[in-house]
Amino acid sequence: MNTEALFFIILVFWVFVLQSKIKHLEKLVYGLTSRKDKKQTEVFKEVVQEPMSSVEEVEKPIMNETVEVQDVVEEVSKVEIFKQKHREPRVPQQVAEPSVITAWLTNYFTGGNLLVRIGGVVLFIGLAFLVKYAAEHSVISMEMRLWTIAFVAVVLMGIGWRLREREGAYGQVLQGLGVAMLYLVIYGASKFYGLLALETAFALMLLVVIIASLLAVIEDALPLALFASAGGFLVPILTSSGDGSHVMLFSYYVFLNLGIFIVAWYRSWRVLNLLGFVFTFVIATAWGVLRYCSGMFESTEPFLLIFFAMYLVISILFTLKHPYEPKNLVDGTLVFGLPVVAFPLQVSLVHRFAYGEAYSAVALGVLYALLYWILKNKERTGLLAQSFLALSVVFFTIAVPYIFDGDVSAALWSLESAAIIWVSLKQNKVIARYFGIFLLLVSVVVYPESVSYGGISMVEYLGFLIVITSTMTVAWLLDTHREILHRFTHYFIYLFLLLSLILWFTATPSQLAYFGDDAYVFSLIVAALICVAVVQAIKWRLLSMNLQGFLPLGAFLFYASKDVGDYLDTVHPFLSYGLWAFVGLIGVQYLLLSLYDKLWRYAKVLHVLTLWFMVSVLTFEVHYHMALAQVGQSMMLISWGIVTLLFAMGILLFSKYLGKHKQAYQNIGLAGLFVCLALWEIRAFGVPSDFRGIDYFPLLNPIDFMQLSVLGTMVYGVRKQSEIWAKSSILQMYSGITVLGWVLLTVIFARYVHALQGIAYTSTALWQSSYFQTGISILWSVVAIVAMVFSKVYKQRTLWLGGFGLLILVVLKLFFVELAHSGTIERIISFIVVGTLLLLIGYFVPMPPSKKS
Repeated sequence: MNTEALFFIILVFWVFVLQSKIKHLEKLVYGLTSRKDKKQTEVFKEVVQEPMSSVEEVEKPIMNETVEVQDVVEEVSKVEIFKQKHREPRVPQQVAEPSVITAWLTNYFTGGNLLVRIGGVVLFIGLAFLVKYAAEHSVISMEMRLWTIAFVAVVLMGIGWRLREREGAYGQVLQGLGVAMLYLVIYGASKFYGLLALETAFALMLLVVIIASLLAVIEDALPLALFASAGGFLVPILTSSGDGSHVMLFSYYVFLNLGIFIVAWYRSWRVLNLLGFVFTFVIATAWGVLRYCSGMFESTEPFLLIFFAMYLVISILFTLKHPYEPKNLVDGTLVFGLPVVAFPLQVSLVHRFAYGEAYSAVALGVLYALLYWILKNKERTGLLAQSFLALSVVFFTIAVPYIFDGDVSAALWSLESAAIIWVSLKQNKVIARYFGIFLLLVSVVVYPESVSYGGISMVEYLGFLIVITSTMTVAWLLDTHREILHRFTHYFIYLFLLLSLILWFTATPSQLAYFGDDAYVFSLIVAALICVAVVQAIKWRLLSMNLQGFLPLGAFLFYASKDVGDYLDTVHPFLSYGLWAFVGLIGVQYLLLSLYDKLWRYAKVLHVLTLWFMVSVLTFEVHYHMALAQVGQSMMLISWGIVTLLFAMGILLFSKYLGKHKQAYQNIGLAGLFVCLALWEIRAFGVPSDFRGIDYFPLLNPIDFMQLSVLGTMVYGVRKQSEIWAKSSILQMYSGITVLGWVLLTVIFARYVHALQGIAYTSTALWQSSYFQTGISILWSVVAIVAMVFSKVYKQRTLWLGGFGLLILVVLKLFFVELAHSGTIERIISFIVVGTLLLLIGYFVPMPPSKKS
């Protein structure tokens, strides 16, 4: 017998004795605590019920004006005596309980029955050596040796039964030792010596299992059950020679697990269930790694199915039988650990069969779905049924990539982590929750690294979808359980949403490569529609709020795919599938606005941003086609402003169809368009009329008409907003429009001079032209006169002052510009005409009186 196995069996025996002693001490401590609390309560009642005459005597005020010192001392003494007599009972200070390891060491080395414990361990070791020695040296007949050991085992179990009520778990120690010895004898007689047929050995083992299980259930002795089970699992390891049959080994373990199954029918001992689960699958996995070959499938697969079925039923019995609260308690380790351990073993067994993994995953999915259907309507198994439903979804999801021969190990981690987090939130298990979060983060990092870099295949993309679904599910679970989470955990909600988005854009565009550079935009559109469906299904407020970022992200992706650089003439938004991408973005954006208009905090801002985004894209598209047609500079400039002008006119003319966000469109949206139009107007002043094949005629040409339309639209807009905007703002707007109009008239005359006289359309050439100087002097004077006439009609003193200021400018220009070239006929005409106009204005249009006058 090897030394490691010997020490291991000693350790198991000590653990058994430890559990028995702790249970005994808990009963003693509970009895002492109850008596002590009862005694303190009685003392407290006696103090409270004592008459309060002494209190009245002490608190009675002293009415004498002169008090002797001796009287004061006597009164103080009475107070002290009263305080000592009526002092509240002191509550004993609670001492922190010692750790489990400290308590075990103290109990084991100072408690009673120490000789019995040591003797039991030594006896078991001695018998094990005896079996080994008897196999190597023939001293007495083998049958006699084994019968002797079996007789001793039965005697120990009988004595233990008689002494089962004795303190210190004395009887349970003897029974556990007897059970372990019977395991040893039966296994040795059948494997080493051939004294028992296989059928007989199985029958005897079954009998021992039943006896040990019944004793544990009748005596409510978890340590006995643990010791009997652990001893049974260790017997093959202790007596193994390395050349045994795996069929016999697994058959033996079937009977051991049957005993655990019987105990689970009557007792909800989670530790016993986990002990059998760990021993069975650890040993089975070790054997599979070291000994399994493809020819053993027929003799191995049935045992894996039996073990899986046993512990699946045990996990259900735990929820059905346990007497504690909450009633929906689930053994998460067994429920989720069983498929995690068993499915990889099944995959290793069936990998040589075509679609073996897929069929196995589908079978598990169907099994868990059936269990969900059976258990969903029971009060005790509600949470368990939901766990089975989650596992059913997991395995149905896994089956699809396996059909395409994909590696989904990391995806399996993400799904299992989501299931762990879900159960941990239901049972408020903090450690399990953080473990699930850690496992999910690992899968999010590992899976993208495991796919090929040459491109993401459909199988790999399905794995991405599994991980994305898991991260979104976990974010939803954490968000819906915020009240029980630490504040730090709230950040994981937004982290998982961000990771889901990153993973989506890592994988999905490769599957939409048909759309070229617009694949990212279409990926965003599909993601938004999926999110809308999710929000409508589960009413997830946080996800709907995050959809506010759809348009900003969509606009960024749209322009990023169009290579907007230094050459704006080459930007073609509708290239390839750009038109459909643009229509999809706008359509989904207005769908989101219609669904979540009341919920979104920035709904008004998003309405305005959508308007501006449409204007910008259409402007780039119109300009691209103008540049492609190689029209003149004027038409190129018109293409930059025509879309903005049309949208501004549309908002003004059809404002009644804008709905409840009418004010946002007219105030913020229209203001932004007006700013763009004003900038365009200023830029257009420097452009001549250069239309091919068209003679220039003032006002009746596209560039002049466009600029006049811009100013007219701005005037109409200001008038329509006069009831909303402040008067000071309206006055400033009118002033700015007036200045732009005055400059436009000057520019129109400059274009006319450029076209008629052939003078270059530059500020220097025009300024040196006497024809231009004379013309603008007369033009400015006429404009000033018109303004002053209108000031008299509308009684607007400000308008008169504006016209007067323009006339002053004309006069200054005459003296500083025309006077320098007074010899020319043009300068002479300027002076005469302007002087005459000034005289007429002074007579017919004097300054209107102020409001004060």
